[in-house]
Amino acid sequence: MARGPRRTPRSRAREEALAAAAAVRVPARCDVAVVGGGAAGLAAAIAAAESGASVVVLERGLACGRTILATGNGRCNFMNATLCGPAPAWERYNDPAFVAAVCGPRFGDDVLAFFEECGLAWAEEEGGRLYPLSRQAASVREVLLARAARAGVVLAPAREVAGISMSRHEVRIRPLFEADFSSKKGLMYTSLVYAAGGGEETARSLGLACAPYEPVLCSLACAAPQDVSLAGLDGRRAHVVARLVRDGREVAREVGEVLFRPYGLSGIVVFDLSRRARPGDVVALDLTCGLDRDRARALVAAAGGCAGVLDPVIAGALGPDALEQAFDLRFVVTGHTEPERAQVTRGGLLTEQFDPASLEARELPGLFACGEALNVDGACGGFNLAWAWRSGLVAGRAAAKSAGNRA
Repeated sequence: MARGPRRTPRSRAREEALAAAAAVRVPARCDVAVVGGGAAGLAAAIAAAESGASVVVLERGLACGRTILATGNGRCNFMNATLCGPAPAWERYNDPAFVAAVCGPRFGDDVLAFFEECGLAWAEEEGGRLYPLSRQAASVREVLLARAARAGVVLAPAREVAGISMSRHEVRIRPLFEADFSSKKGLMYTSLVYAAGGGEETARSLGLACAPYEPVLCSLACAAPQDVSLAGLDGRRAHVVARLVRDGREVAREVGEVLFRPYGLSGIVVFDLSRRARPGDVVALDLTCGLDRDRARALVAAAGGCAGVLDPVIAGALGPDALEQAFDLRFVVTGHTEPERAQVTRGGLLTEQFDPASLEARELPGLFACGEALNVDGACGGFNLAWAWRSGLVAGRAAAKSAGNRA
């Protein structure tokens, strides 16, 4: 008896996800439509539904919240503790004034209160990074999905938006499943929350100004100093002080781990520097992490080598003058690399078009935006997800209130 092609676990998972998505009945009308079912979209949907609105989330992926699973290397660094207290770390964002106006002085405290209500426990690690206590991103996703379900949110994955009409209050969806709607017009809404990152074409179709999307928080391709082999350093990690230098002037400084790769530099500090780096800039590394130079030289003299101060493999790759190079090891940036692994997309709708109190478009009443849909990005360490949660909550509550006022 002939057998059909063998299904792989991945293909079975896809079939099951598509079947689950097809089983979701999308209503013809709702108070608040949320485009994008990632971190910001889920927060917005929960906030709107708990404010009394009927809510539908349209997500082009096979399941809502799947992007959360990839954050923090699968552990989900969902916030940073430096955002708590009376003076949140606004400087970690590209548009600190706008973020401060949206999020308010209780930024981090409000985010933690939201997750406390979700039933999430968390723990703090180096640099104020907050992770779920389980250290599993699935914990964050599951508590959000459960809260959305309790609030009555309709989560509709595998629905790619084909267009948005603000004049007719309609979202058109590319056909994939039969009988999605009772009518053929699409999903009719009263208020709309745009929470999709990277959809520049759709964002521009709204008639608003949009900065080009580009990946950030990624590795940097670099030229190594003469006689230093990047291949010889590949895979080595070091705790460093890293400075971004442009035309002889320091423009950024980070402290943390760097990862050497054959093409250049990676690691958390490099990701943060990548937000500002341009080709021709210099990344200067202090591999002693600020150790007093005279003391470092004395330690090397006492040991008869650099093993007590530097990683012996790195010292060997740097050669006989390893310590002196280690104080100020310079790499010339040639560009960004591995964009497919970038943690954040920069760009999006220009913030000056939105009221920070509600995140409603000034010229398009009933349109709200949050998360990566707006031209806001932050440093590594939970800052981007914190913005997603808080901006989603602001937009969702305001969208529900707007829908109620116009019902």
